[in-house]
Amino acid sequence: MSIKRTVLFTCLCFAIIIVGCRKEAFDAYYGRPKGLASPIYQQLDSMGDFKYFLSCIEKAGYRNTLGSASSWTVFAPTDRAFQQFMTENSISDTSQIDKKLAEKIVRTSMIYDGERLEKLGDYFHSRGWIEGLGFRRRTVYYDFVEDEVQSDGKIRKIISTNRGAGAAYIEAENNNKHITYFFNAYMSSNGLSATDYKTFYPNSNYTGLNVLGATIDPARSNIIAENGYIHVVDKVLMPEPSIDQYLRSNSQYSEFKNMLDFFATYNYNATVTRKNEVLTGKRDSVFVKGYSSIAFALNNENYIKEDANDAQMNNYSVTIPTNAAVRDYAKRVLLKYYPSGTTIKDLFYSNPIVLSEYINSHFYNTQLWPSRFTSQPNIGGEVTKLTPQNIIESKILSNGAFYGVNSSQQANVFQSVYGNVLLDPKYSFMRTALERMGLHITLRIPTIRYMLVLISDEKLYDMGFAYDAYNTSDPIRFKGGNGTPEMREIIMSHIIPLEADPIPTLSGKGILESFGGEYVKFDNMKLMSSGTQDSAVDKRYVKIDSISIGNSQSGPLNGVAVYLDGALTSSNTNTGFLLRNLGADKADSPYNRFYRYLIASSLYNATDGIVKGVDIGANYTLLIPNNEAIAAAIANGDLPAAENTTNVVLKNKITLFLQYHIARNSFAIDGKKQGTFETLCKDVEGNTQVVEVVTNQNNRLQIRDNSNNLVEADVAKSNQLGQRIVIHSLSGYLRNGI
Repeated sequence: MSIKRTVLFTCLCFAIIIVGCRKEAFDAYYGRPKGLASPIYQQLDSMGDFKYFLSCIEKAGYRNTLGSASSWTVFAPTDRAFQQFMTENSISDTSQIDKKLAEKIVRTSMIYDGERLEKLGDYFHSRGWIEGLGFRRRTVYYDFVEDEVQSDGKIRKIISTNRGAGAAYIEAENNNKHITYFFNAYMSSNGLSATDYKTFYPNSNYTGLNVLGATIDPARSNIIAENGYIHVVDKVLMPEPSIDQYLRSNSQYSEFKNMLDFFATYNYNATVTRKNEVLTGKRDSVFVKGYSSIAFALNNENYIKEDANDAQMNNYSVTIPTNAAVRDYAKRVLLKYYPSGTTIKDLFYSNPIVLSEYINSHFYNTQLWPSRFTSQPNIGGEVTKLTPQNIIESKILSNGAFYGVNSSQQANVFQSVYGNVLLDPKYSFMRTALERMGLHITLRIPTIRYMLVLISDEKLYDMGFAYDAYNTSDPIRFKGGNGTPEMREIIMSHIIPLEADPIPTLSGKGILESFGGEYVKFDNMKLMSSGTQDSAVDKRYVKIDSISIGNSQSGPLNGVAVYLDGALTSSNTNTGFLLRNLGADKADSPYNRFYRYLIASSLYNATDGIVKGVDIGANYTLLIPNNEAIAAAIANGDLPAAENTTNVVLKNKITLFLQYHIARNSFAIDGKKQGTFETLCKDVEGNTQVVEVVTNQNNRLQIRDNSNNLVEADVAKSNQLGQRIVIHSLSGYLRNGI
């Protein structure tokens, strides 16, 4: 028995020795290393001048968080900073700082991940660190459920969206606020100066180590702790409001905010509602507030979220006009074409695009620095027409830069020819058609000039057009069928590129080429197209009611808008019948002898008036030798005397002669197009023959043929319009050389 006891005792001692040895090895490997810095809380406590901040940490319930393992960057305000804060906010002692205020202070001072100051200047992209791009960081602080006062005075419980306009709210993410810092390395590399900082924080000194309005003490920064880094600051950091929150609290921008409210969305969220009930004991429905149909959500703290941390290197910016500025612009521009008494609300329900365009013109999807106020393009690519003198206040808010201004942005879209269509409700159908066809994009560019002829809704309806939003194949209808092709033809005839030319003097006389390649003639404040030419005599020219040329306050600056008493249509008359309508079948017409050869040739179809080779939808120029020129061609042996000859060789000569006088593409006598133009004529090897427009002036046209002869046009009998055709009368004929 004693032997057993001895063995057991020996084993027990041996086990104790082994365990003791292993514990020593475990502690040596996993134990707290000697020389390891204390956690943030303990270090602040040992420094001696952070008793107020430590008190807030305890009230906020963050003592354990900051006193144990993790990774944080803390901007720690000194007791002196707290005393200043308490004086500014009429707080006599720390007992008046409740848990809610303490949480705001502490959580705003904390940002995720412990970083040295040098590293805060880098952007942590999903692919790794990118040096020099960072100037913002996500804090621990976020708002939860807020009260929002509705227009009827009732309170609605909301939580701000954490994504952009029109995007779904992500329940798993908090809408954490960000703080902005101004470090010398970032400022210098981006060409920024103390003035940029002082514009936002006029009562703070710029040192190149600033976070919001506070200064980081360079001698007490980069203090390493077990769970991060401490940077001592001379001011208490508080969470800034978002742009949305600031507008809700500032009545001098209420008119603009009221516009924004039309685009606000409210979606009930059961998860947040339940969470709020648990926290407050109140069974209030909570709605996620977001935005749609405008550029971005003003309450989203997360920037674009193309990358998880893209808010580290950018944010939104806004220029918000005062109430007086909004009312002035609404009267001068937005409601210019509406009857007296029309409200912004009426405008939203009739044409919300006008409001979204106006709102978006004040938005920037990047940080707008004061020094770049007049050069940084907004979200639409436009540089503001305002000056720094228009700025009444500048702020860095939690999700962007805010500029209060005393004037609205003069948006390019409203000072373009497209603006006349967009703003005037009488032309809403034309606007819809332009937008569906994508033609509005070029019409709103300030550097591309146009003459836009407006067609009223009433006229389009009279022509047989209608709009059916429920017809998904083609909501634009024409006489019961799909109408987009016909509408496109009409619309493109009403868009006339001006390029570098001056605005035409429409009280004079001339010809203009439309966007679709068809020509329009003007004469003493009247317009004529190939289609109006086809109609009754008194409608050949359509009267111009008025023209709109812009100035610095309103109206188009990229051309002229023309208001017409009707519409410019395209001809449906085929070439042969067109010539007949122009009197070519009459002996005294300069086109007569050419016409007789044409209708007797194999190129012509007498049933429908179509000339072979002249394809519908393409542009052509008919260069018709006058009767004397045809006689000269006969005398020179370039044409047989008989139009209806049965001789195969002579018939081919006639065909080639006719084809050589029909050029592909159209050109008018207007001082524009010159150069070579292909004709319908080909030699025996299939080579297309060309003519060359040598001289093209407003009152002269010269054409060189294959034999190097120059032929003059008879200007008075030229510039006749047809179905994508321009007709010129020539004083001679063109030799094809075949």
